[in-house]
Amino acid sequence: MVLVADSAVQIRHEDLKQWGVEICEYPMYVDGEPIEVSMEMSEEDKEKIRKILKDKNRNVSTSGLKEEDLLAVYRRHADEPILTVHMSTSASTASAQVITKIIQEHPELDITHYDTKHLVSAYSNIVRLAALKLQAGATRDEMDKFFQEIPGRTRHYGVLFDLFYLSRTGRIGKAKAAMGTAMKVIPILCATDPPGNLKSAGKVKKPAQAIRKFVDQIKLDWELWPDAALKALVCCIGPHQEDALRLKEAVEDIEGDVEVVLYGTNHSNLPHAGPDYFDIGYSFV
Repeated sequence: MVLVADSAVQIRHEDLKQWGVEICEYPMYVDGEPIEVSMEMSEEDKEKIRKILKDKNRNVSTSGLKEEDLLAVYRRHADEPILTVHMSTSASTASAQVITKIIQEHPELDITHYDTKHLVSAYSNIVRLAALKLQAGATRDEMDKFFQEIPGRTRHYGVLFDLFYLSRTGRIGKAKAAMGTAMKVIPILCATDPPGNLKSAGKVKKPAQAIRKFVDQIKLDWELWPDAALKALVCCIGPHQEDALRLKEAVEDIEGDVEVVLYGTNHSNLPHAGPDYFDIGYSFV
């Protein structure tokens, strides 16, 4: 079996390669023109994209996965079962349609599409756990059961710092962005209920307050599965490495079986999450 994911996953290329995870790249465009991107991009190149995002006169966007790119990945593994694992189909309808088309038109390929029903760090955490489970020798039935259960046992919270970026991309009004920035408001977002749909989960004035809220929420969620282990992934976009590290350490301080990993962003989520952001996806397993 081989695990196929896409470049929305917030995990180092080196780790994915070590785990045997195949990645299909999302195309990226700057001011309408395609640019060269990959999971192996340097931090310097990703920082260039982040700076473009902060420029109100520039535009960075992505499109759905290309059929020819995805099919090329699948054909490399034509002689084995392919577990193709992606973000919430409600967030990437075009990509889901491409996958469905390939499955229908290529019955010679043994492809199963799993909708993780989650975004960014929550999606990434599910891919990480699946890769480690597969590497440990899980059977096809065990992987099926894992993907059926894990979306409902996964949660996702994050904070955004650039309200003007949200305004330029149509997520909030310009007046609200200006007022929120003047008042130093930091919006908290969650994508948990229902999974894969971002919505407001409150506001704070300081990152430390957001971290406390996240930890309190994790403790509440853990009461649903008191015998489970907590596996979490923190992702940082922009100049918030210290905040992300503090979040990691705060979660690690929760009593119980806890594992937290910390990654910087990959390129594909930048046009959606914006240039200044950190989030956490966590699962109870």
